[in-house]
Amino acid sequence: MTAADSWLSQVPCLDTPDVAYVQHVSCSVLDRIAADRTLLTALVDAVLTDPDRLAASRVTLLLNRLSLWEAPDRSFEIRLNMNPRPENQLVPHDHCYAFATRILAGGYVHVVRRRTDGRRGPFTGADLQPAIVTLERPGSAYALDHSMVHQAVMAPGTVTLFVRGPRRKQRSHAAGDLMPSKQSWPEPAIPGDEPEESRSATLNEFLTMRRYLRERRIID
Repeated sequence: MTAADSWLSQVPCLDTPDVAYVQHVSCSVLDRIAADRTLLTALVDAVLTDPDRLAASRVTLLLNRLSLWEAPDRSFEIRLNMNPRPENQLVPHDHCYAFATRILAGGYVHVVRRRTDGRRGPFTGADLQPAIVTLERPGSAYALDHSMVHQAVMAPGTVTLFVRGPRRKQRSHAAGDLMPSKQSWPEPAIPGDEPEESRSATLNEFLTMRRYLRERRIID
């Protein structure tokens, strides 16, 4: 067992509706990883030797992400997000889970929106109004519940750490009338297949993401 394994095995379960608690635990985890480039490098390199984490690493219409650690027994996953696609950042969306994030590089305009339709489930842009607008920079951290709708208009080169909690609903939602066209979705992993909103990263895509992080001195 590595030092990272030993420490991460002690992180408590995040299966709780208390978002303040999720934020407290998650941000302490994110702060420790952000302060230790050797630890972050080890977590990124370990993806290559773990088929589950490689399969959980994704290429999506919003960005690319690596699955750095999975703890299904304690209901959390640690991710590293990068390669934002600016043309697709304007889609307000929610998540299936509460999450906390910390910005390592770059930054973004973060808009948390208020639903005005009084319902849950699918929504359109007409059902939303801006509620909070912030400018997130390296070192910024925050947490959101699964019910919150937001969008993050990221600058090129933005890299963020991310902790997700347990699934709280069957699926996430995005404003359907604002979705980008399929022409801007990720290319299929297998030539000839249809583009997908989100798919597992290939080995070559993992290597490209790791090189991206090294070039920006996020990892060694």
